[in-house]
Amino acid sequence: MTPVIRLHELRFRWRAQGPDILAIDALEVTAGERLFVEGPSGSGKSTLLGLLAGVNPPQQGRIEVLGQPLDQLSPAARDRFRADHIGYIFQLFNLIPYLGIIDNVTLPARFSHRRRQRALARSPSLAAEAKRLLAHLDLDQPGLLRQPVSELSIGQQQRVAAARALLGSPELLIADEPTSSLDTDRRRAFIELLFAECAEMGSTLVFVSHDASLEGLFDRTLRLPELNRAVDHPLAPMPRSAPEPVVAAEVTAPSATTTAARAAAATTAPATAAPGMPAGQSEQQPPRP
Repeated sequence: MTPVIRLHELRFRWRAQGPDILAIDALEVTAGERLFVEGPSGSGKSTLLGLLAGVNPPQQGRIEVLGQPLDQLSPAARDRFRADHIGYIFQLFNLIPYLGIIDNVTLPARFSHRRRQRALARSPSLAAEAKRLLAHLDLDQPGLLRQPVSELSIGQQQRVAAARALLGSPELLIADEPTSSLDTDRRRAFIELLFAECAEMGSTLVFVSHDASLEGLFDRTLRLPELNRAVDHPLAPMPRSAPEPVVAAEVTAPSATTTAARAAAATTAPATAAPGMPAGQSEQQPPRP
């Protein structure tokens, strides 16, 4: 069976003449696996996720996701691949504040025909599929769906973000510290709900956290400081002049308008840079359509 993720002789640095931030000789993740990636701040967790999602290409080595060599694709092709095949849950959730709950959940279907069709294969409409996912994540209380996302609790926002990432049954689900704001009981309950939904959809889960107490819930633990041979080097921050598509949320589908693309950024790309964080927590907010 072809691994969902395969890395070979991977090297990545932010500056051409700077030190390696990631140096991973080999890594494979199998289909349906629930992988826990553990490591302290500065160990390269978010950088690794950005590479797996195709936001940034490596300077050396190979990154294959679902058999596709991301390191050989153009930026537009990586964007399209990410929108079609990868769901992403962010630590700060990155919900669009001017969209309602249902519209936040269905946003990936606006930028991926594949995910739209897969969602419609499960439910008669996108809204119905969003409600199904929200119900599975215990967000089916009467009246809740009429609330602005900004008025939801942290735990509720987290589950809306999870439903958005799961819409359209992406083959790979990446979760970047999504439980850091929850207490122990709610953290475990959320992870169990996430496992159940991934199992039903057949999605592979890569879950990143610095909280080693969670690892017993997963099939396998990857300790990034032990795998990353570059961790002894000081980490250089990502340059502020990075291309705009490198945003904290999901990156746009090709051929979308600039405005729509920026809104889509809140649903398909990882938090590897400062731009694109949620309103009130970032340097720039996606413009209203």
